[in-house]
Amino acid sequence: MPEQHPHLPELFGSSIYWLETSEAQRRPSASGGQRFDVVIVGGGFTGLWTAYHLTQADPSMSVAVVERETIGFGASGRNGGFAMTLLDLSLHQLRENNGDVAAREAHEAVAASVDEIGETIRREQIDCEWVRGGLMVVATNQAQRARIDQDMEAAEELGLSGFKRLSAEEVQAEVHSPTYVGGLREEHCGVMHPAKLARGLASVVEARGVTVFEATAVDDIEVLTDRVALRTRDGAVLEADQAVLATNAWAHADPRIGRKVLPLYTYIALTEPLDDRQWDEVGWASHCGIEDKRNFVHYYRRTLDGRILWGGSDGIVFPGRRIAAGHDRNNGVFHRLLGTFRDTFPQLADVRFTHHWGGPVGLTTRFVPVFGSVNSRLHYGAAYSGHGVAPSHTGGKILRDKVLGVAGDLNGLCFVDSREPSFPPEPIASIAAELSRRALRKQDDLAQQGKTDYLSEPLAMKVLRALE
Repeated sequence: MPEQHPHLPELFGSSIYWLETSEAQRRPSASGGQRFDVVIVGGGFTGLWTAYHLTQADPSMSVAVVERETIGFGASGRNGGFAMTLLDLSLHQLRENNGDVAAREAHEAVAASVDEIGETIRREQIDCEWVRGGLMVVATNQAQRARIDQDMEAAEELGLSGFKRLSAEEVQAEVHSPTYVGGLREEHCGVMHPAKLARGLASVVEARGVTVFEATAVDDIEVLTDRVALRTRDGAVLEADQAVLATNAWAHADPRIGRKVLPLYTYIALTEPLDDRQWDEVGWASHCGIEDKRNFVHYYRRTLDGRILWGGSDGIVFPGRRIAAGHDRNNGVFHRLLGTFRDTFPQLADVRFTHHWGGPVGLTTRFVPVFGSVNSRLHYGAAYSGHGVAPSHTGGKILRDKVLGVAGDLNGLCFVDSREPSFPPEPIASIAAELSRRALRKQDDLAQQGKTDYLSEPLAMKVLRALE
């Protein structure tokens, strides 16, 4: 029997809300014997945006997207639905790790993608509940406020537009929580129903002639001198001039790039719809997305049907980097989310939660995505550290240029063809990740109590970096 909880009936039987509330168009699996110019493995945002940009550049190109489950099954259908600019752990860290020029170029490329995603949704008439309300980054203690100050300083010194510092009073006037001690607003952010965007985008590329296969697991990609052969679990073989690996966290299983990617599970809880009185007590008229500045951030937003999506608080790497359906829900993380939600919105103490789900995101050692080519026929892009909705649009352009063999402006970005350090082999990687998780969570808890700051890196994180 599923475990019962007063705020979440049948905790381990709840479904993924986004997938539950978006229409799935069942598509055939690949039967083999077909050849394409390009086969893209992965039916999430990276793969779909790559197909979209390729067909824009060359409508005559034959393209197939191959998805092992259904479109949007992975992170693209499970995330919080934020199209935002974040790369690395913060704008400050992006600048520190890559320098002023590279940080500015990377940020502006993803900011442009936020704009273009909204334009594409309107132009292609994708019904995905898009709201361009911006992002509010909030601090719930002085240590987090210091991190916001660092990001504001970076934005100002890099000359980036669309950032505004907020006082505690300004944040609380926007969203009524006693926990806020300051914040910032960034213009370049929109929220949407991510599964509707993914599935709508799949229909758009199909209308352009792209073949989309579902229920097709690609178990082997063999690069030959004159083609790429992709073998499915059912024994079918697809051939292509070039292939793109766009499987995000699942890329860890490919021996050619697997050690660049670590699958980390993050989790979300969703409330029942609030009534008008409850929304009056909360405010939040702008529908902005919100994140705080913990190590394990909280990210939260309104949905158009009046719910609050509340995610984050923890991140788990399971032994052996294992991805499994049994990890999609986590009782301990849900209770942690429930507690921080009640702290943030004490006026909503009686609100029930109806859904809880999770899924793997891809991490790299530098917390920026990886894009590159194994050789002239096989290209890849993955690992957005949980913020991939907008960067995957940028990544689709990068992969388009890889396929077309052109040296576009985006191919000079700091996360393209970079020498990304690999994670150590198992079991070292997952053990080090678990030690880091415990240290970072403890630091978050102590910072919330005013007992530490974020200036010193926990020892476990230093150990993990030393293993690169």
